[in-house]
Amino acid sequence: MNFKISMTVCCFLCTGILKHHHGVATAGSTFSQSRQLSCLFETTETIPLLTEFKYIRQNAWLLLSGTESKDTERPHPENPSAADTITFIVQKSSLDILQHVDEDTDQLECKISRYFTDNTQILWPGLQTQLHKLDSWFTGTIKHLADKFTVTVFLVQSSASKEAEIRSPEDVSQGNAERFYLSGVFLVRTGPSLIQSGLNKDVLLSCAFSVDHHTDVTIKWLLQQKGGHKKLIFAYSGSTRQVEHKDKRAEMFLAEIPKGNASLLLRTVGVKDAGTYSCSILVSSVLWAQNIQLEIVEKPTVTLNADVLSLVEGDEHKLVCDISHFYPHDAETQWLREPMEQGMLPHVVTHVVSSSHRQNSDGTYSFSSYFLLTASLRDDGRRYTCRVEHQSLKHPIKKSLTVKVTESTSATWFLVILFVLLAGCLVVMLCYLYQGMSTNKPKPY
Repeated sequence: MNFKISMTVCCFLCTGILKHHHGVATAGSTFSQSRQLSCLFETTETIPLLTEFKYIRQNAWLLLSGTESKDTERPHPENPSAADTITFIVQKSSLDILQHVDEDTDQLECKISRYFTDNTQILWPGLQTQLHKLDSWFTGTIKHLADKFTVTVFLVQSSASKEAEIRSPEDVSQGNAERFYLSGVFLVRTGPSLIQSGLNKDVLLSCAFSVDHHTDVTIKWLLQQKGGHKKLIFAYSGSTRQVEHKDKRAEMFLAEIPKGNASLLLRTVGVKDAGTYSCSILVSSVLWAQNIQLEIVEKPTVTLNADVLSLVEGDEHKLVCDISHFYPHDAETQWLREPMEQGMLPHVVTHVVSSSHRQNSDGTYSFSSYFLLTASLRDDGRRYTCRVEHQSLKHPIKKSLTVKVTESTSATWFLVILFVLLAGCLVVMLCYLYQGMSTNKPKPY
């Protein structure tokens, strides 16, 4: 593994942590400084007499407790809670959320949802569980607005909690501001949700996890491509230490898995590797997966059939622009007739023909764009430009050729011959006139 990839993995897993006491959230403050984040709490409600659901979204606060006892110090939001705002307070635990989410709070988007367990009690180590009453599980998803990362935290409200002030979040529709004390027990973090790569590059799909206790985890990387087809890329079982390796170009950092690194490295990617990759992590009976979209984007190569084209007035010549080895399929071309004077806009050539796309052996595409130019002396020294746009390009590619036009030699010879004929006719006429005058001259005898 090269040094660059090793550094990328280390930076991904070792996000800096700044410890700070509880404070007021201000513009530009980090999550570790404010320890509070504005969120949306999303629940569903069944529509009577229908099988449909409607979503109910409510303003909420996600607060990180910084003390051992929630009775001695409690974080307070910057603004007083509205009557319909619910507060989720994550009690201090061995799960360090800030290690993965320490960014400016104004760059973070937060959503809290219920995690349904199908009426099954999840036996999680360290939780005081009542068998006759289910624990309440939630997921808190925090996304960076610039798509740097997505973090999902599993939050649990233990059924054994004796706090009289705690009610089930199902009652929030009554409109009273409530506080709920939860434990963060499991976290999954992925990097950018969209990665673009050129052909034959190595691509790192970042995925990390953290659990509040030492346990075995099962990790699977799945690829879903167009048409809905899914295939297994890599699988790791923590309990058996077995690895299922479906693609030899894909590898995980097995020695780093106990440290929470579930990233996948794809080597020399090609068109067939494009699709949606899912990092799936199973801890106990809790399963979570986050997706990363890999797009293969290859820049086109643009060539012309000449750099300088020398023509004779009246000649016809095909100007060809070859656009080759690009991906994906869509690319736009234009032929431009550049002005001779500065400050003028180019003229778009209209009588242009494009060939059908040809798919190359590596999955990329190629085609040609051309038109027939009739040489004119007005085009002598003029530039014609092929302009290509593609999603892989920040700016269009432009390739130009210069046309040089000379006067037709056949016209020149025609004028020479015509001049010679006229001159010959003139000489013959002069000779004829001279002879005629000599014949009519009177004789002296």
